[in-house]
Amino acid sequence: MENNPYSAPTSDLTVTTEDMISGNFQRFSAWWVFLLTIITLGIYPIYWTFTRAQTANRIHENQIASAWLVAMVSLYALTFLAEYAFPEMEGIFLLANIGYLVAYLTCLFKVKNRLQDLMSKSTGSTYTLSPILTFFFNSIYLQYKINEFIDLNQPSADHQTAA
Repeated sequence: MENNPYSAPTSDLTVTTEDMISGNFQRFSAWWVFLLTIITLGIYPIYWTFTRAQTANRIHENQIASAWLVAMVSLYALTFLAEYAFPEMEGIFLLANIGYLVAYLTCLFKVKNRLQDLMSKSTGSTYTLSPILTFFFNSIYLQYKINEFIDLNQPSADHQTAA
């Protein structure tokens, strides 16, 4: 096979990692998660939780039940509908809101547990994500921890040039 001196050089630019987090979860600024939460009036954390749960289900042997994800989205829609379409039905709004909060927090903590397990397996030691910070800061905190984990386990440029 002849080498063409005029062809562009080729090289493999992909960074291979041993951990499942870096390979499957994208680094996305926690500040953007915060801003999108404000801009979308609280809809983005539902999207974030739903998509991260699907990613966790792809790579983790202990699946998050689809019923929880469907319940979270359905109850949020019912809460929205009950509040704006039927404002006179306060009881339905209250029940839907409580159900939504339970489903959302359950899904969020299931995602947290899968992330913690994947991070522990990758590092070989116990990796802990705070349940208190997860409760108060939700997807912002978990995205921050995903970014931190990716940054800590990503090979630096110095190591790549030495190899």
